[in-house]
Amino acid sequence: MMIKKIGISVASLAILTSVSVFDAYGAGSKRMIEVSEQSANVVVNGQRVEGESFLYNGVTYVPARAIGEALGQEVDWDNNTQSVFVGQKMDDQQGYRGTKTPYPFKETSYTKAPIGYEPIFINYIGRHGSRHLSSSKYDKTLFELLDIAEKDGQITNLGKELKKEIGNLMKVEKDHYGLLSTTGGEELKGIGARVGQNFKELFTSDKKVIAQATFKDRTPQSRDQFIDGLKESLGDNKVDILASAFEEGKDPYLRPYDLATKYNEYVEDGDWVKLYEDYVTQNTGTRYAKEVLLQFFSEGFYQRLNAGEFELKDEKGKVKLSNPTEAASNLYELYIISSNIKGEGDFEFGRYFTANQLKWYESIDNINDFYEKGPSLTSTDLPQNIIAPLVKELIVSTDQSIQQKDTAGIFRFAHAETIIPLSSFLDIAGANVSIDKPQDVTQNWNGSVISPMGANIQWILYSNGKDVFVKMLRNEEEIAFPIETKTYPYYKWEDVKAYYQNKLQKVGVSLDSSLEDNIELLQKKF
Repeated sequence: MMIKKIGISVASLAILTSVSVFDAYGAGSKRMIEVSEQSANVVVNGQRVEGESFLYNGVTYVPARAIGEALGQEVDWDNNTQSVFVGQKMDDQQGYRGTKTPYPFKETSYTKAPIGYEPIFINYIGRHGSRHLSSSKYDKTLFELLDIAEKDGQITNLGKELKKEIGNLMKVEKDHYGLLSTTGGEELKGIGARVGQNFKELFTSDKKVIAQATFKDRTPQSRDQFIDGLKESLGDNKVDILASAFEEGKDPYLRPYDLATKYNEYVEDGDWVKLYEDYVTQNTGTRYAKEVLLQFFSEGFYQRLNAGEFELKDEKGKVKLSNPTEAASNLYELYIISSNIKGEGDFEFGRYFTANQLKWYESIDNINDFYEKGPSLTSTDLPQNIIAPLVKELIVSTDQSIQQKDTAGIFRFAHAETIIPLSSFLDIAGANVSIDKPQDVTQNWNGSVISPMGANIQWILYSNGKDVFVKMLRNEEEIAFPIETKTYPYYKWEDVKAYYQNKLQKVGVSLDSSLEDNIELLQKKF
């Protein structure tokens, strides 16, 4: 068993007494090593710990179980991942995966509507479900780096294991890049089924359902899975479903970032970029990158990577791996996507990280998403303002449904780049506060809550035949609008509409603007 060196208090080391032979196991391989038996006094919190120790290559090894139990922690060995767990194992539902966290649905109960009010309409904005890797980049570049190291004789046994695992991942991903995974289909089908179950009386033959998606394959796939779940839950209820997708480059609502000129300049070279890069390359980041990579490469090969010898490109020819920070980050990207493809293969990239390292890499992802797509710096509202045309469309379509009474729901399927700025513009608590110091972001903004896979925001409209209330759900849980109400979680629709209409006016978006108007606005102003 290969045991990492850990920090302990060693009171004294006795003189070497004899030489013995041990069987050592590491990363699925077995070899014979010669070690020196020695007596070591291991002291934890003032108490001497019993347990055999040995010296190998100048390093004193002590039993993890003895140390862990002395600290009051459970110790377990996972043969599948070749991992020693001291204390609680990683929570697979969270696992430091940021916005790649699979949909975190929890059974919940809902607050009854005020007496006399019944649901009349649903306005839904959702992210696609769990997916495959978006393209061949993290896997491709890491595999090529490992291949170079192997050819140069600078790879470790664990590095060979990793190369094999990435190779297996690439076989799974072939012809599936960017697509919805099995898990993602199940997530969206489940959401659709619960919408049908919770609001079955709303879906009648005299009302249509509108289901829209972006041009990316994973969103029409998510739309169709959602529809399948909805239909199954409705049983014999027949409903007219109008499914469509926006054309590429003509979607100011679900993909405004494709059209917003100033925003794209901000993404490439905004004030946030240097702040982010400085934070990522601080001592913690460089230390963790080195710790992770030295499991796979020799020190000499690591130094070559650190010196900028390699520039490995993705399938589109863009450099995606040129230094240790990018190499370790790419491996983290493989880790977080592995939870999305459990139905296609069981990959264990998490075994190459400690919990603290995973926490760090998740914080880096959160900081990037926060500044690029979310509340960002106090000096700019650009990332959230590009979503204003969608908010306008939400208000207009809600008003139309109230008046015409011919639509049960509008369901739109998009991306994290849609959900994150929308959450910010709507002033949802925990999603709308700008922060100038990167180190403070993760204390106030959580990507796994705001935009996990399958994330959704729903406005449920209720009426008593005269007045209209609206309730907001995020990931199927009741949350607050940023205004006052005496009937939480139900708010007067006119109050909600007035609040957001005021915000829209401030950024120059009119309720009577057309799709073409909004495209032009994004291109010229945002």
